Amino acid sequence: MGGQLSGAGPALAFVLKGRDDGVTVVEQGGTLATYDVEGKRTGELALPKGALGAAPFEDGWLLRVEGATHLVPFSPSKREQKRGKSAAFADGGSDVTAFAVTAAGIAVARAGSLDLWAHAGKLRWSVPSGPWVVAVIVPSVIVGLAEDGALVFAAMRDGATLGTLRLASTEPVDEWRLVVIDAGRLVMALGEWLVWVDVATRKTIRRVRAREKVTALAADGEWVVCGLEGGGVQAFRAESGDACASFDAHEGGVRLVAVGRSAVFTAGASGPVRAWPRSALDTEKKAGGPVTALASRGELVAVGDRAGTVKLLRGGVEIASRPVGEAILSVHVGRSDALVAATSRVVLTMTRPWTTPRPLALRSAASAFSADEDYAFAGTESGSVDVYDLAESTHVTTYALSDGDVTALARLPGKLLVVGTGALDGRVFVVDVTEAKVLHRLEPHDEAFGVTCLASDPRGRIVASGADDGSIALIDPAKGRVLARLRVRETPTSLAFDEAGRRLAVVFADGTAGLVSLRPGGAAIEEIALTGAARVAWGESAVFGFADGRVERMAGEKRPAVNQRSAV
Repeated sequence: MGGQLSGAGPALAFVLKGRDDGVTVVEQGGTLATYDVEGKRTGELALPKGALGAAPFEDGWLLRVEGATHLVPFSPSKREQKRGKSAAFADGGSDVTAFAVTAAGIAVARAGSLDLWAHAGKLRWSVPSGPWVVAVIVPSVIVGLAEDGALVFAAMRDGATLGTLRLASTEPVDEWRLVVIDAGRLVMALGEWLVWVDVATRKTIRRVRAREKVTALAADGEWVVCGLEGGGVQAFRAESGDACASFDAHEGGVRLVAVGRSAVFTAGASGPVRAWPRSALDTEKKAGGPVTALASRGELVAVGDRAGTVKLLRGGVEIASRPVGEAILSVHVGRSDALVAATSRVVLTMTRPWTTPRPLALRSAASAFSADEDYAFAGTESGSVDVYDLAESTHVTTYALSDGDVTALARLPGKLLVVGTGALDGRVFVVDVTEAKVLHRLEPHDEAFGVTCLASDPRGRIVASGADDGSIALIDPAKGRVLARLRVRETPTSLAFDEAGRRLAVVFADGTAGLVSLRPGGAAIEEIALTGAARVAWGESAVFGFADGRVERMAGEKRPAVNQRSAV
């Protein structure tokens, strides 16, 4: 899940209809679209012009239309609607600003009154006040948020005011959010603050602060879920207010949130809509083992740990997990999100939805691993590299390269494979895999020090080689020459280039990290304020795996940096 749902335009409103396990979306393009929890568009209806919101009503929908003093019953089966005509429901003297539908009736918030209407279209009562921003219904009570910030509790029976609650906030009232948790509780968002309200006593019972301004809010009896101004989602337990999961969802902010039975739906300020597993809200899970393998392609991140589990994350949310039973040596994410994971003894290939792995037993124990779309390359302690056909699950050939162990591999776009070894001579080899021959043999590090890690830029023009002499060498693999050497304070253990090939993230043996900027005539490294890091990969941005099992994404423009060092 976490998949993007295509739509006719930015989402204006979400509707969870009955017990359907999906969401209905009112889109700016004038469409009422339905989506399932897998992110598939399952249907759509053309709406009357200017529709802003919808709620299930009789055999169809009840719509709020821009600038209208009434609601519009909408059913695609009615002949007059096919001709473009729209009936009027709950017509009043001022514009409708919000409405809520339950089995007990329809609450309508207007610029000049708060009304309750029967399903048959009869006005039960109207309280002339306002303007009203939001209206919600709980058993026997209608709660309206007035433009002056007052939360007014009106009796369902006759509209009599039961009480008023005023909350202080510097945020404009039209940016407040109000939703029902259950029959006895509401929750409001005012800027960064969430306020729980007891309906019976009309008093606040809890205040919790989100990590930034709340721009969207949804709740049920278990969860309160916030969409945040910066594009994140944060979850709180409805009962206790305890903060739980927090993950990135959209660039540019979150506009809408809905909590379904098995999925959480979000929409960005300008689209798209995304679906996330409901389980992603809960952080009370066993901590994973130390991260031993990491790969990223776009926003998809593959993680392997020492405990023998392979996970797939999207937007920081786990979307798939597979126990393997032994420590993961390497992971690779290919086209169409195909996953290749390797231990020292077996290679597993998986395609979406990653539930049925295809195993391939290795001929010899692997000491290093790399893969492309078609082949797997397993380095051994005897200095050879075994090549396997992934589609056929067969051994193809073996390259005998060195007397020392193979410690790192990097498969480049095109025909080249770069091999790092722990031998004292010829520690880096550039192999033409189409001809099965060594093109270059390099010694880019100090004598008696082996290669610890390799990485290639996306185009395969530069290869970075880290070694336990405390250096990073930048290599031109096509010409077989060392472009530059960068002295660092600790042994590099993991390397990853950004999509442009201009920056290189590095993790050191002591758990710290750095960012190398490649510049004309040299390079410089900036330290990153991290501890406990174990692996790094780069998709949309740098992603770090940690010794405690965590995985964190770092936005490239937000990297902290001090203590620059120049290349030598």
